[in-house]
Amino acid sequence: MSLLPETAIQAITAPDIDCLIVGLSGGLDSTTLLHSLAKLVDRPRLKAIHINHGLQAEAGAWQAHCEVICAALGVTLMCQQVEVAANGSRETNARVARYQAFAECLGPRDRLLLAHHQQDQAETGLFQALRGHGAMGLFGMPQARPLGLGQLYRPLLDVPRAVLEAYAQTHGLKYVSDPSNADQTHDRNFIRHGITPLLNERFQGWSARLARQISFDETARALLAVLGREDLLKLQTPGGYSVAGLQQLDQDRALNMLKTQLMDTVDAAPSAGQLRACLTMLASSGQQEPTSQAILGYEYHRHRNEFVLVPAIPVSRQDSKGWSFEPNPVDLGGVMLAADAALGGIDAAVSGLVWTLDKQGQKYLKGQNTRILDRLRAAKVPPWVRQRLPLLMFNGEVIAIPALPEWGLKQAVAEGFAAAKNSAGWRASLTRV
Repeated sequence: MSLLPETAIQAITAPDIDCLIVGLSGGLDSTTLLHSLAKLVDRPRLKAIHINHGLQAEAGAWQAHCEVICAALGVTLMCQQVEVAANGSRETNARVARYQAFAECLGPRDRLLLAHHQQDQAETGLFQALRGHGAMGLFGMPQARPLGLGQLYRPLLDVPRAVLEAYAQTHGLKYVSDPSNADQTHDRNFIRHGITPLLNERFQGWSARLARQISFDETARALLAVLGREDLLKLQTPGGYSVAGLQQLDQDRALNMLKTQLMDTVDAAPSAGQLRACLTMLASSGQQEPTSQAILGYEYHRHRNEFVLVPAIPVSRQDSKGWSFEPNPVDLGGVMLAADAALGGIDAAVSGLVWTLDKQGQKYLKGQNTRILDRLRAAKVPPWVRQRLPLLMFNGEVIAIPALPEWGLKQAVAEGFAAAKNSAGWRASLTRV
């Protein structure tokens, strides 16, 4: 019994692919996809990745279940724990955290495979139509798109869920069920459990027809996306994108450009209201700056004549207590903190160092009487980067500021905490990603 369409098999066995990585939740859809791929001959290397959101009491058991599945199939499993922001929609925040983790695991010749099927596509189209996504035609999930350094591909978008259920039964596959999927306070679950059963009774085969229409409309959307990417390229500046250039576009074209940028970045469609709010903030005249607008786990920032779209600061880095000094790279949302061993710099013998964010910009480097904020402003460091600048603390005082090479700022270390030029130390820097 075949599960993968022939077109999907051709797509995932292309010669430019080194590795297939299946997003494995342990549920029906991803379990059947992984099993069918494991049995496929003449394919690239196969791995799986499980994202543990830690939101359910069963999260640990689900991860263990995925480990058992992969061991039985001889597939390497990567497990990634993520932290989900508490503010806003938990569903959206979990999705953003999940896709960020997916992106980080992909190399240039890797393909992430997700097991969304025909009913998922139809429900997504219905959901987007009800919330007003502001796109031309019906909108669903793209079958393929760039993600991180690699590509995302959904091989089962044309496959009915019933086929997956029959495959699982034939092969005796065991899978887990997320109890939160029955919670109809979430819009998608309400559509799945409250609306689609009624549609199934009245309009048999509606999901297949709707999924096909979404596929037809994708052609028009693809053309609009090409135009949106061309406009983004024209507006690109060394630090982001031109506000003046955005203001010169007519409203529909500007909205299309922002929608294209968001969909390419987040793999989710903003509502029409969200999109208009972003355009109003970015393109209006006479407003006080800097300004920002949160959307889909990202943030638009405008300062002077430039705007940027960057990931929100990870929830794990927003704790006022900060985090312990560590040499490994730290993602702070659009910028990366790194510390390298070197001669000189921060004294490696000092223990108890903690990184923290100073969003208010009122702190001073120990022993100095000039605010750190004033130093950053003089170097023309944009506000969104200043919000993400980590300060190295010792007993409540700032003892070091990382270098910001892009703005010509060297690492600053307080007297008494700097290593001698020929002694072991650390050099920290914050760079844009």
